[in-house]
Amino acid sequence: MVDNVIILAGGSGTRLWPASIGERPKQFFDPGTGRSLLQMTVQRAGEVAPKATIVIVTHHSQLERVLDDCLKLGTLRERIVIIPEPEMRNTAPAIGIAVAYLKDTGATAETSLVLASDHLITPVADFAADVETADALAREEYLVTFGVHPTRPETGYGYIEGGESHGGGRLVASFREKPDHETASAYISAGNFYWNSGMFVFRNSVLWSELATHQPKITETFAEADALPFEQRRTALPSLNREGITVAWQSSFMGQLYHSLPKISVDYAVMERSRRTAVVETAFRWNDIGSWDEMAQLTDDGIVGIAGDNSYTPRDGRPAQPAIQIESSNNYIYSELPVVLCGVEDLEVIVKNGRVLVARRGPGQLVTVAVDALHAAGHEDLT
Repeated sequence: MVDNVIILAGGSGTRLWPASIGERPKQFFDPGTGRSLLQMTVQRAGEVAPKATIVIVTHHSQLERVLDDCLKLGTLRERIVIIPEPEMRNTAPAIGIAVAYLKDTGATAETSLVLASDHLITPVADFAADVETADALAREEYLVTFGVHPTRPETGYGYIEGGESHGGGRLVASFREKPDHETASAYISAGNFYWNSGMFVFRNSVLWSELATHQPKITETFAEADALPFEQRRTALPSLNREGITVAWQSSFMGQLYHSLPKISVDYAVMERSRRTAVVETAFRWNDIGSWDEMAQLTDDGIVGIAGDNSYTPRDGRPAQPAIQIESSNNYIYSELPVVLCGVEDLEVIVKNGRVLVARRGPGQLVTVAVDALHAAGHEDLT
């Protein structure tokens, strides 16, 4: 089983506005389970890798909120390390700093599982089995990703073309950018294309070597920290204990280093360039909760939400707010205030953080357009 888990927790998730806003982004969203997506991810990591160090990389502005969520996870906190990024530089630097930290602790030859903090994955048993398959491939020095069998010609995901079978997975023939509808339909017909889940397993030394080959600025930058004398390193790369949780590498020195890193995703930096990539087709159900349409479908399917009343239970202990529908159907309601719908259908009504969204079910991508419109109108404080 994997030795370490890296959780990327620095995103924004504007498609889930107004539940996801700048000060409370998507990873802190409770989809109706009583736990945030971040908490669910950390708990999932603890289950599939019961002895692993769990490294959470987040933006420094979100550190206290991440700590607050993790402090509610009982003894699991003892395995958590939080690394606050001085600034957002995309996923390659975020993974790079986590691997640099793990290498610094002596975990160079160990394997790591990379997870996003805002995905839903069920059941955990199937996920654990797929992680074990990926871990075996990683120990053969492959960079392994998880491919989700597409259920529709989705244009919002990147795709992975699977090649020849190998060790319970496939070697990757190619990575493809987000396609148009016609191309996505052709991928589905071909049968060997998968949605790119954005989750990975690799041996730390292999990922570092591939970064050094294809994006050397990242490894060279962190090498400056390795070169510091021991006593200076203690100041430049501190580790503090916050109620059982380690907060690592939060310093002005790291801020100086980080500012010089490129803004680039791990897909562009390494995965699409490496000759050592493999994909495991997932047996588990995966959803990145990329829109309210997906949240509505998950609730319809009984995966999240409160069965029977389609209402929202606030996390601060207040009782569930009533959602009454009169001569109305196929509506999704997520509200911290009472909502009554009369004579309407196929709507999504979201009331959260003092903001209201009313949308027709289906065109979920329009929420991002609405957030951009708020910015353009000078209402950044609402987003």
